[in-house]
Amino acid sequence: MNLSIPQMLAQLEARVAHHQKQQALHAEQEATHRDKAAFHQAGLEAARAHLEDFRAATVAAGELLESDKSVAPPPAFPADDIEVNRKRALSRMMARVIEDLDPGATFGATALTRAIQARWGAKLRRQPDPRSVATTLRRWALAGDIVQVREGRAHHEGLYRKTSEAD
Repeated sequence: MNLSIPQMLAQLEARVAHHQKQQALHAEQEATHRDKAAFHQAGLEAARAHLEDFRAATVAAGELLESDKSVAPPPAFPADDIEVNRKRALSRMMARVIEDLDPGATFGATALTRAIQARWGAKLRRQPDPRSVATTLRRWALAGDIVQVREGRAHHEGLYRKTSEAD
């Protein structure tokens, strides 16, 4: 490698300039990373504190529930004699759930579907379709078996209640 003195000087100056730029860049990145590390450290400490508070609250709530034996477990459903895999079983299950509701209670297709799944879900081959339940409810409302409280819309299901003597 036969370089002249001016060429060697130019290469050395270029190297010095390059390393100065890199040193400045990394110093700036170090400061940025230091700031980010401090930010995340503070967030970590806050999250850990919240987690510990939440764990303590859940333990306290669990102890409260265990110590309060006066709360009765939810009542078991009475034995139902509906054969869930026969024709019109869905409408029979719906009628049974509606019978057990309070007189002023409103209900929709979603609530009835969930109640049917909770009550007979293990026996069903297929889960009931809320659209089928909604169709049956609309048919019963037109027949006067139940009262429509709110008409269904695109994003709001129709609501119904049982008929009473005043209706």
